[in-house]
Amino acid sequence: MQILPGLTVVEDFVSPEEETHLVQCCDERLWSGLGISPNPELKRRTQQYGHLFSYQYRKVLQELGPLPDFVTPVLDRIADQNLSPPPNHLLVNEYEPGQGIMPHTDAPSIFGPAILSLSLLSACVMKFTNAETGRTVDVLLPRRSMLVMTEEARYNYKHSISKDLIETLSDGTTIERSRRVSFTFRQIISFTGECSK
Repeated sequence: MQILPGLTVVEDFVSPEEETHLVQCCDERLWSGLGISPNPELKRRTQQYGHLFSYQYRKVLQELGPLPDFVTPVLDRIADQNLSPPPNHLLVNEYEPGQGIMPHTDAPSIFGPAILSLSLLSACVMKFTNAETGRTVDVLLPRRSMLVMTEEARYNYKHSISKDLIETLSDGTTIERSRRVSFTFRQIISFTGECSK
């Protein structure tokens, strides 16, 4: 369903079995962040595939090769549903309860017109804030859903996730946060452009 212009949430984008497999594949690989090499820049654990993006220097540092085979079914589904140009960058984020992200827009000078985020293990609420008007919209990202940001939602709104352990939507729905792993699929369009903050 579309909540804002250019914002779509596709529920049950992967099956429970696929979710288990995707998380297991990540847990079998090296996590970085939290001071662990090779990416100590974030206060959460991450993995990057396709390209290495530096949050400290706000640019792409190097090409890492093709995206891993374990996400091929997800990439095929993205293509079949025509959700975005072919992604060549995958950022895997692990969020423990109490971890969130500050309001930001993924850099238009580096990343392409569509940002996709697959939520695994836990639901969460993502807040969208219009950069000009200050209007805010809370969007529920159910477990195993795919968020697609394009157009106005992609370029005119900042998105964030709170650190709250329990989140409450306007309709009274409550979300109790647990470990959440997100797969963010993007297309790198520039190796040299620097991010605007």
